[in-house]
Amino acid sequence: MISAKFEDEIWIYFQTNLRPRTRKEYWNVIKSFDKIIGHDPLKLTRKEAMNYYNNLIEKVNSGRLSYNTAVMRLSVMKSVCTFIETYTINHGKRYVNHFESMSLPEQDKILPKDAIPNTKEIDNLLSAALDANDNKAFLIFSLVIKMGLTNQEICNLNKEYICRNQTGNLCINMPPKNHISRFLIIPDDLGTILDKYIMAENIQSGALFTNIRKNRIKMRDTERLLASYTDKLVKAKKLRKHYTMQTLRHAAISYMLMGGASKDEVASYTGVTGKWMNRYDKIIADNVINVAANYNVININPSKIDKNVSE
Repeated sequence: MISAKFEDEIWIYFQTNLRPRTRKEYWNVIKSFDKIIGHDPLKLTRKEAMNYYNNLIEKVNSGRLSYNTAVMRLSVMKSVCTFIETYTINHGKRYVNHFESMSLPEQDKILPKDAIPNTKEIDNLLSAALDANDNKAFLIFSLVIKMGLTNQEICNLNKEYICRNQTGNLCINMPPKNHISRFLIIPDDLGTILDKYIMAENIQSGALFTNIRKNRIKMRDTERLLASYTDKLVKAKKLRKHYTMQTLRHAAISYMLMGGASKDEVASYTGVTGKWMNRYDKIIADNVINVAANYNVININPSKIDKNVSE
């Protein structure tokens, strides 16, 4: 139930400053939150914010709510809770807007069975990078394909994120996203190559991957790098089509699911919301990638790159 305190101290601001139509939209969103959570957002826990967030995604997936409406509702909750946070802090009390860092994933789409490269195409891509002595390209493509990192995550990788766990495995300590941290163990074969790359490039700190001007690599740079290989491979009929960094990530996630990992496990590993994993149902059902595997299904032979690193 929406409290009198919320109406008198918080809603009065929006009632005064919003146009009638916008004011009505805001009020309906607040009533919706109240119905789902059981009270207004004057008090807010992270669990309650996540419950509301997941409720939006569930309604979008079931067709009961449009994606654009869900985005609007989340935006309204961010705005209202930002005001509550400022108001509360100004009155000497604590309030955390747990919606602040939340955002809905891109609109869900069921991927067709031919949306991702098959194992032969992936092998052709990685082999082309190795044959060109392009260790940076090989690592970037492998981090997507073997670990499901996003293009942005790869561009943002710092040397400081690379560490070893108690058993000596090379790991990536990913910065928190939506207040959730991920500690990813790098597969041994890829870890060996990455370790040698860091040593060969004498990377002491900062960006793991840079452009020719030694500035941190950008997302468009990695897409261009990938395109430089796919152009040649498509012409040589070693790829069916051009693929993007996102396509490679779709392939990585598909491999994980085909290997028997649950949607929730893969979602946690890759840092996405489990309710958005149904986009891969068509690929899994059609058994595009016919392998028995776990999170890391593609074996990389480090002996082939040893020669490249030392050159």
